Amino acid sequence: MITERLRLAKIGRAGLIALLLVSMVALVAPLTTASAQTQIVTAEPGYVNLGMTTTVTATVPAAGSYTLVVEKPSGSESSVPFTSTAAGQTQTDVFGNATAGFGAVVDQVGTYNVFVTQGGQTVGSSSFYSTNKLIVSMDMVNGGACTYIGGAARGVKMFPRFYINYASNGAALTNNTKGISVNFTLPDKTIAQANWDGGAGLYVGKLQLTWNYTTVGIWSPTATIRDAYGNMANYTYTGAPFSLTPATLATSVQLIDNKTDLPVAAIASGEAVTIRATITYPTNAEPVPGFVAPLDTAARGGTATAIIGWGYWNATAQTFGGSAKNPGGVIATVPLTYTGANGTWTGQFAGATLPALPAGTTYAVAITSTDKASPPNAGLQVVALAAASAPPGVATTTTVTSTSISSAVSTTVSMVTSTLSQVVESIPTIAYAGMAIILILGLIIGMLVRMPRK
Repeated sequence: MITERLRLAKIGRAGLIALLLVSMVALVAPLTTASAQTQIVTAEPGYVNLGMTTTVTATVPAAGSYTLVVEKPSGSESSVPFTSTAAGQTQTDVFGNATAGFGAVVDQVGTYNVFVTQGGQTVGSSSFYSTNKLIVSMDMVNGGACTYIGGAARGVKMFPRFYINYASNGAALTNNTKGISVNFTLPDKTIAQANWDGGAGLYVGKLQLTWNYTTVGIWSPTATIRDAYGNMANYTYTGAPFSLTPATLATSVQLIDNKTDLPVAAIASGEAVTIRATITYPTNAEPVPGFVAPLDTAARGGTATAIIGWGYWNATAQTFGGSAKNPGGVIATVPLTYTGANGTWTGQFAGATLPALPAGTTYAVAITSTDKASPPNAGLQVVALAAASAPPGVATTTTVTSTSISSAVSTTVSMVTSTLSQVVESIPTIAYAGMAIILILGLIIGMLVRMPRK
């Protein structure tokens, strides 16, 4: 019994020693480098948009008959058979051309599986992916200057410009893209079409803000872009909304004194003046057709008013004054009448007794105007007027202190005599001596010059 146990122990030790030796050999022996296997079939590019093509290339492991197969996301297959005479030969075919290669197009979104088969068995596989996504961004420029803008007033042309690219490769869509359409929403939610601009190389839309365009406020355009292959994008502008505002009417003002028919820049109590305002729609580098015109009553339903006052003009309240810090007041309000031509409006201001002006303030005339657009376009021009002592052409009386002629003459003669006497007394003696010497020399020289010559 003991002998058997010893025998088994010896066998166990021998086995353990053998296991250790094998492990040591394994650690010492160099590792065998694995060689990379050749990809039997590839599809490049591996990411395409609908309507694009991809190139399928097979590198066969041995001579024989093979078949290239492309399976669409729906499960339908297209195939190309070929024969190789040696290992390593390649077969290349294009998938996406309806009249060549596989005779099929990329018209489904998803994964396209690619196989190389031999005798019904798959010997290699790959895949590529198709998307219908387009990447879209946009900016806005104005007409004429083509500068970037964040909004505009009526009368300005606005051009939304769309940058459209395929999601798969970043290539731009152009007017050569089959079946492309670019539609966007205007501020009133109607749909407009953007057209190809060859100069900009972009699809560009247009918004013309006419004088009575009603949808003002903020605008964030949306757009829908499609092509003939099923690629599309529903785009919403996510930047700061574009601001659309009424126009500010251009106003020039003249004040004409009724007595002299001359322009005035100062006004006095009792003075009668004609207020003449010319009001027109503003122009720009490329205004909307028909926008620039005079403000009239017939076509544009204009109204204009002159507010005569003093001090601070409160633009919010459309009046003069408003607080102790900003004093002011209204003297008169004069409705202006349209003359019938050139946007000229007139009114009469006459005979008012003007209030005394606090220090640092002036009289002023504010011309306000609006049209019948909704909301209206509006104009404002404030003209400062100095205070005159009297209306033009009115003689003024100045009190002066007068003196009788005799006393005035007497006083003048006395002053002159005194002045001459002071001047004479102030001449020093040496000056008299010098003058005498000069006179003597002058006499001698004169005599010499006049002596007869022999």
